[in-house]
Amino acid sequence: MMLALLASVTLAIPAYAWDFSASGSASATLNSTTTKESSADTTTATSGGVSSEGGALTLKSSHTDGDHSATFTYSTDWADGGLDQVIKVAGSKKVGKWTGSAETSFNLDAPGCYGADNGSSSTKQVTTCRETSQQTGEDRMAITVTDGTITIKLGEAAHLSNQNVSSNSVAAGAPTMDSADDDIGIGAFVGSFHGLSIGYKVSDTISGTFAYQKSSDANDLLGAQEYADSETAAYGTTGMGVSASIGAGPATIGVTVGNASTADSSGGSGTLKTTHAVTGLGVKIDLGDIDPFISYGSNKTTNSGTGETETGGMELGLTYAMGSDSVVVYYGSLSEKSSATDKATVSTGIEVGYNTAIGPVALGVGYGNQTRADSDGAGDGDGYAMTDIEVKMSMSF
Repeated sequence: MMLALLASVTLAIPAYAWDFSASGSASATLNSTTTKESSADTTTATSGGVSSEGGALTLKSSHTDGDHSATFTYSTDWADGGLDQVIKVAGSKKVGKWTGSAETSFNLDAPGCYGADNGSSSTKQVTTCRETSQQTGEDRMAITVTDGTITIKLGEAAHLSNQNVSSNSVAAGAPTMDSADDDIGIGAFVGSFHGLSIGYKVSDTISGTFAYQKSSDANDLLGAQEYADSETAAYGTTGMGVSASIGAGPATIGVTVGNASTADSSGGSGTLKTTHAVTGLGVKIDLGDIDPFISYGSNKTTNSGTGETETGGMELGLTYAMGSDSVVVYYGSLSEKSSATDKATVSTGIEVGYNTAIGPVALGVGYGNQTRADSDGAGDGDGYAMTDIEVKMSMSF
């Protein structure tokens, strides 16, 4: 069906000169992983072997007419335990010195799947495959308009930068913030949220963005932090932040600071409150073949002034180019506190990797190690240790 639709776009109306493309990717991995869950664990588990997976299959058709352009995309991929099918149209138009752009997409997944026979050879029971098997609301997007100096975004977007600039190998080892949910790299704990942002380009090396959040979206402080004081859906979020990028010689420095809080927006007198403050710093230095990097983050969340959680850490390392090949060396440390009296749980990771190519096939070899120590003692996975050796081949086509 989708192929027929694309064919109608690309063939039935040739005067519009729509270009058509199809793409996909695949990867195969050989890895060996050893894991010790805590200091109380007397055994070390070994896992790994050979695995493979196909990437997203994408069909795309695009058209450009002077200062107007549009792109239609159909993509399908296996994610969250089911098949995701997404159609998207993105476009841009220019009038005078201003260029506007936006996109909209919808998930075509079916609301159920066939289960076992219900006793009749001609009919089957229909069961729900997964909770996220079908899009449950309108598409969330942003409209962007820019003249090259001023950029305005209104809607759902990543208005603020996380500022993580680290590079990793194909192996596992790097700790991440909220690994069970958002899985964000060390930096400012932010994501995509409904808001307004205004960016200004001072020069080719200096730019800044101011962002304002005002929405009724639950569990979405600056796009990442969930409610921490048992707020209901009647509570909304207000926040603001600033991101800046500054070029200084061979270095590019990025900084993000922001703050958001909840309040009862139903007209009631609810006193529950979550406050979320973030700071992120990223530094990349271009020294030719050697490119060092530093990522830093400090984030604090409080609820009604009585409870608090803190997450902070730093990553540093470098990439070293050897012709078309490269080597990456990485070190990271993440500290997490679940309350004002909790002593920090510190996760430390290292990675070393080598990336090359065999003809059209990318080949990565990596070693990763992660350990965890809890200052309170044997809680929060104190004594956790993981080592991962991985060889990965991937190809896009």
